[in-house]
Amino acid sequence: MKTHLLAAFLFGTSTVVVPLFHELDSPPEGNGTIDSVAIWVAPNPVESVLFTTDKSDHTILMHNPSTKEFIGRLGSGGAGAGQLGYPNGVAVGYGVSLNGARIDVLFIVERDNHRVSIFSLPEQKFLGHFGAEDLTEPYGVALYWQGDQLQAWITETDSSPDQVYAYDILPQGESLVGKRAFFFDVAGGLESIAIDAVNNRVLLCDESDARNVMVYDLAGNFVQRFGEGLFTIDPEGIALYDLGNGAGYLIITDQNASPTEFEVFDRKTLQWLGNFTGETRGTDGVALTQAALPSLPHGSFYAVHSDKTVHVYDWAAIAGVMNLSTAIKSPRTAVAERKAANPLQFNLLTNHPNPFNPSTTISYRVDHYAPVYLDLYDSLGKQIARLVSKVQPAGEYQVRWDGRTHSGEAAASGVYFARLTVGNAVYTHTLLLQK
Repeated sequence: MKTHLLAAFLFGTSTVVVPLFHELDSPPEGNGTIDSVAIWVAPNPVESVLFTTDKSDHTILMHNPSTKEFIGRLGSGGAGAGQLGYPNGVAVGYGVSLNGARIDVLFIVERDNHRVSIFSLPEQKFLGHFGAEDLTEPYGVALYWQGDQLQAWITETDSSPDQVYAYDILPQGESLVGKRAFFFDVAGGLESIAIDAVNNRVLLCDESDARNVMVYDLAGNFVQRFGEGLFTIDPEGIALYDLGNGAGYLIITDQNASPTEFEVFDRKTLQWLGNFTGETRGTDGVALTQAALPSLPHGSFYAVHSDKTVHVYDWAAIAGVMNLSTAIKSPRTAVAERKAANPLQFNLLTNHPNPFNPSTTISYRVDHYAPVYLDLYDSLGKQIARLVSKVQPAGEYQVRWDGRTHSGEAAASGVYFARLTVGNAVYTHTLLLQK
């Protein structure tokens, strides 16, 4: 009996089914065997792109994640600069320093070219490649900010034992290069990798007979294993859901279950929380974003289906059936918070005039596309009005309060509080009505 069946019997957890949001459109000319997936959340979320590696056609497929529309391809087969050879692992980095500016970049691991290539986003300009002197059969990639230094960690599967290489990503003229920082051996069969820096963990799926997940620290020291007995054959893609302060969830693919089972673990304790399935089968890579996208305001989860396409799931549907929490976060905000002395990205700026009579204009700023609520409370904490209730893109906004409650009554003189909620971030501001 698989461990999760026994756990379901003992603790009341069981596999639940999540409805499919949509399946990505196929390219008109078709595609080859796809492997891994990554999402770029654009400054304007409408322009976000889902990247999928097509390893047999030596190219990257691009789709709009919200509309499922096929956009085009990046790269072509070959060993030259900007060409690709059996691309598998893929990852997006935000706010990478180049020529005094901060840019977004796409990392593509090439098994047959034994290297990692970098392209700018959204321009798709080739910026360089690295790793050829170390890598023979690389597969997975994970990104990690060590302070202000971005590192790319790559799994190498042709060595004995398998290894993980960490590279510092550095500017060099108009290009980006990877300088090897260190590497370490692992006791298992590698492919997928994820990094949880807050909890000092490198998570590595072991595709050997162990069929579980290895945990190393960020110095490359073995810590533990988890997930024993939960995976039919291969644990595959790993996605991390961040609830802040090291809390959240890990979602790890049980590739050969039919349909694919997505095992969910507590991020801090690594305790198994159950699993969910959908229409997806034969999953290799997965991706997850907590950013609000058009049609997917609560976040979204992406899973490769049968090596041919990608299935998209609404996080709200997953959270609902699994009884999980939701935190709306943009990867752009995470970069800004890491770099800014004041990490607050959502501010209720001011109201003018203040004090006021009879009306005032409230100005506020939204840092990323998210559900936004602006509520007013009296000094006793009673809600008296809701001025904003909509999903808004990043920008600065103004709304006028006419000094009346939601019932149309004139508010009395006194102190009032405006409460701005952007995703899961909440801020307040004091208003004074003087008649």
